Amino acid sequence: MNTTLFLEVTFWVGALGMLYAYAIFPALATLFAPRRRALTPGATPSAQTVPITVIIPAYNEESSLPAKIANVLETEYPSSLIDVLVVSDGSTDRTNDIARSFESHGVRLLVQETRQGKTAGLNRALEVARGEIVVFTDANAAYQPSTIATLLRYFDDPRVGLVSGYTAYTVTGTGEVAEATNAYTSLERVIKRAESAWGCCVGADGAIFAMRRTLYRPLREDDINDFVLPLSVVAQGYRCLLADDAWCSEHPGKNFESEFRRQSRITNRSLRALRRHLHLLNPLQFPVFSFFLFSHKVMRFLAPVLMIMSSVVLVVLAIQGEWPYQLLLAVLVVVAALLAVDARSDSPDTWLRRSRLMRMLSAFVTINLAMLNGWWKFVTGQTDVTWQHDRVLSR
Repeated sequence: MNTTLFLEVTFWVGALGMLYAYAIFPALATLFAPRRRALTPGATPSAQTVPITVIIPAYNEESSLPAKIANVLETEYPSSLIDVLVVSDGSTDRTNDIARSFESHGVRLLVQETRQGKTAGLNRALEVARGEIVVFTDANAAYQPSTIATLLRYFDDPRVGLVSGYTAYTVTGTGEVAEATNAYTSLERVIKRAESAWGCCVGADGAIFAMRRTLYRPLREDDINDFVLPLSVVAQGYRCLLADDAWCSEHPGKNFESEFRRQSRITNRSLRALRRHLHLLNPLQFPVFSFFLFSHKVMRFLAPVLMIMSSVVLVVLAIQGEWPYQLLLAVLVVVAALLAVDARSDSPDTWLRRSRLMRMLSAFVTINLAMLNGWWKFVTGQTDVTWQHDRVLSR
């Protein structure tokens, strides 16, 4: 194989790998998903008789917590069956006092005096949880009145171990971050809907999912709970589903820098989780789930690496005088220049930011650069245990 052919093969392997992660795999998953009839609201009369624990992790959430607790207490699910547990992770504001003010409504407070991270708090919470089903949520996630009841109905099937809803991000101001984030999560919903038809949804939405308490296994401090817990449930032989009729609303990060930090943290912790669960990629033991795990997560996290590889090779091919690659490089340089100009602009109303296509490209680049940053942290042994929020409860 001559040098030019080797470079061309390398370029197209990288390009098609990215295309597989973001387009080919979602299309294949949707096309071949079993056409199973989804469980509909009202189908299970026993759904309203299960005691549950709703866990709300909180770090300095005084602006969001009152509305969040009220939001949970106002649910259509019977209040006598709901155990609300607020886990305060070293909060230094009024979070603890606010949680205590709801004690008369059955709300309990679990305090971690020093910051140990969300995962450590969840491990402690599960030790004292009273419900048969545990609902995991965020302090800034607003549920619909029917959300919890909808999640619970899926557990009427004894084979179901975990059920996830999804988050819709509220568009405010120019709405560029929310719009881009919703586009990304919409792709995730398409994939998870297909995975759910097979009973092996890869990952959950951390703001809105529920699982059987007996299936919970203590997490490591650097585990990302909404990824590791579904892996654990599948490994125990139970089904993980997407409840496409259960959703919550949140405000997105304030800007793309905020989303960058979030995606970087998710990538770092997810890569660690994948390394510890490589056995789930064994097609002989997990024939269906291994395919979804590889295609959905492994290929997604490899996408930015493939992007860099293809970009470098593209430059080399263009320098060698290969005209199709010179043309493609020129297009990419123009797009990169436009994104750079947009990123440096202080105006919220430039024509670039009014362009839906440019906002999507900006989000795509931000997410993939964040994943590269997550890879760097993973390779260099850096861990992300705690978090810093910058959002408020959406109504």
